[in-house]
Amino acid sequence: MNKALTIMAIITIALAAYALSTSQIPPASIEYREVFYTNNQSVTFITKDGVGLFTMKISPHVNSFELTIKFPEGTSYLIRYGNENYKGTNEFKVTIDKDTVPDEVYIQFQLPQDVTKKLIYENGEVEITIKGDKIPVWHAEDVIYVKYWKEERKP
Repeated sequence: MNKALTIMAIITIALAAYALSTSQIPPASIEYREVFYTNNQSVTFITKDGVGLFTMKISPHVNSFELTIKFPEGTSYLIRYGNENYKGTNEFKVTIDKDTVPDEVYIQFQLPQDVTKKLIYENGEVEITIKGDKIPVWHAEDVIYVKYWKEERKP
């Protein structure tokens, strides 16, 4: 009987550890502006020169979680987080505190020329990945697809 209880305890602990490592409980609710839901995808659009813009309103459920925004390779960005402006390329990371979270976070990005051409002329798409993480349980991941808006010409 002792052997059976030991095996059951090991299985229960392993299942609990697996559940904690794979769970996706979001650390915050994020509302996007200038991101549209089309064809079962969240999409933001760029201009002909590869510039895109969207905003996020973050409502944290937990304190001090890490927000990561990963852009396509070679993409430069300007992010206004509160009174601070952050410039960089490829990836942005910030720790979100409940007490100091700004009303809106503005994200402006510039895709590389080759990626922009691919989007415009080949109807390609690239992704912006937004992750929220706080160990051990809180994790969420959103994907925003970047596309080029082609206006139809009227005769």
